[in-house]
Amino acid sequence: MSKSLERGLKALVYLSAQRSMGVTELAQKLDVNKSTAYRILSALKEHNMVQQCPDNLKYKLGPAVLKMSEQLYKNLNIISIAKPLMQELSDKTGESAHLCILSNDSAVVVEQIMTNTRLAVNAKIGNSEPLHASSVGKCLLAFCDDETQNRILDRLVLEQFTPKTIVDKSKLKQELETIKRIGLAFDDGEISLEIRCVATPIFDHREKVVYSLGISGPSSRMDAQKVESVSQRLLETAKQISQNLGYLKGGLV
Repeated sequence: MSKSLERGLKALVYLSAQRSMGVTELAQKLDVNKSTAYRILSALKEHNMVQQCPDNLKYKLGPAVLKMSEQLYKNLNIISIAKPLMQELSDKTGESAHLCILSNDSAVVVEQIMTNTRLAVNAKIGNSEPLHASSVGKCLLAFCDDETQNRILDRLVLEQFTPKTIVDKSKLKQELETIKRIGLAFDDGEISLEIRCVATPIFDHREKVVYSLGISGPSSRMDAQKVESVSQRLLETAKQISQNLGYLKGGLV
């Protein structure tokens, strides 16, 4: 890689880390003199990669970078990114994996990997899971912003499916706070006494949770020890998917 190209790329990385930067500051970051830093910025400015702030004449990322990033995210396909990792997760845990999105006050399954074991949970694509009783639903609800979460809770009917289903909104709210703190949601027989599930959020490039990733299995197989081991693999897989979607933070692992 040529020196000028390397310095130009580094300049974009430094500019992306803060709102704006002056020529002197960038020169120090790049370990070059001010005239070299100015030439780099001028070249980037010519291609709209950077622009100058009118108030202080410092430099910040330009519209060309935004256009490029928008095109990148348009080309990202959550299913193609998640499916091979979900398959690996299912193979390692021996349980079914499913990916859900929040829609019409439900968690809707958009992808599923079925395990080949004799007893398997089938969360069919297109099926809706209740937000208050499913692990994927509680996970999506927990990571909503406060305004959205309160709006959904106000209109949500907490149907009781089993004796374990949470039907008290204050208790549900407490559980959502716990889910957001630990990054894991559980369904311990709350929809069916024969099924246990665990879910964790998927973050996108905006640091928003749009999807939840879940693992489900029969209660006879998903004992406390297995839930613990599955949870760790689930967190690792979700972190990898999130990073592939452009999430830059460390994740929940």
